Amino acid sequence: MFVGRVADPKRSEGRRFPLPAMNHVAVHSSPEPDAVQGAPNRKLFSMDRLKKFLFFLEYAGFRLLAFLLRLIPLKTSYAIADGFGVFAVRVLGIRRETMLKNLRLAFGEGKSEEELLRIAEQSVGSLGKLVFEFIRTPEASAYPERYIESPDVTPLQEAVSKKGGYIAVISHFGNWEWLAIPVKKYGMHVHAVGRPLKNPFLYRYVREMREAANLTNIEKSGAVRSSIEVLRQRGILAVLIDQHESRGSVWVDFFGRKAATSTLPAMLALKYDYPVVPAFFYRNENGHSRMQYGPLFPLIRTGDLQADLLANTQQYVAKIEEEIRKRPGDWLWAHRRWRTPPNQK
Repeated sequence: MFVGRVADPKRSEGRRFPLPAMNHVAVHSSPEPDAVQGAPNRKLFSMDRLKKFLFFLEYAGFRLLAFLLRLIPLKTSYAIADGFGVFAVRVLGIRRETMLKNLRLAFGEGKSEEELLRIAEQSVGSLGKLVFEFIRTPEASAYPERYIESPDVTPLQEAVSKKGGYIAVISHFGNWEWLAIPVKKYGMHVHAVGRPLKNPFLYRYVREMREAANLTNIEKSGAVRSSIEVLRQRGILAVLIDQHESRGSVWVDFFGRKAATSTLPAMLALKYDYPVVPAFFYRNENGHSRMQYGPLFPLIRTGDLQADLLANTQQYVAKIEEEIRKRPGDWLWAHRRWRTPPNQK
């Protein structure tokens, strides 16, 4: 999955544009004598080898499962995913309470409990369909016409004509992993900040699949510099902004409630004048889905930095909400999107 959580705010002191934050992991070592450390180190080495072996078994099991799942026709796999969504929510109760709580916050009394439960089932089913699609990425990239309708790329060409590179605002809606496939033939390559998986074997596989989908991961370390460099080289920077961001964020309205959202796209647009474009994937149950790119967001610039960051981020989120309301079952409701703002704790 992709995120817009980058850089440490302390490195941004004195800059006119504060940069969104990124978590850091500190590594501590102990200067104890070898005689004291010997046994623990041997145990640690053994645990590391065991963990690596278990990671490999997990990876091997996934690759075998992926091979078997690819043998299932895509339309049939969609039906399986729908059935799994019902079973996971109603029988297993996977993330059911979290999803229902989010849905109640979003729709209030506008929908019955049965309707909300059905949306939760569809959301899990949509995630299952994404998995079935993701393992078919190499074929979808080589023969996109088999899976995706030819999209209108006029807004993207407009963005390229303005600045060369541009920022794509995306969300966990439909299949966000395939959004970069149709633009490959136009010479556009997409980069996105990614949160690595714990299993290194699976992470390498995921990165290879994303490369096949015309998408390159940007590692967290040095992500701000890398993002700017991508844009300067006339590339596309994709940023997922529909999940809670505790640092480097602003609180905007999302379904009538405050939600902490990354300021990365707005900051880059305001500082460097790069266009910002929304992108959405609409799944068609017959296996021939479509993409929508644009229209370009207008850049709101008043001279008040904080107000401009808020206003621009708000319009990005408002567009995402608009599309979710049309097809609520296509969005990932399992994430705790709404949390308590600091001034209300």
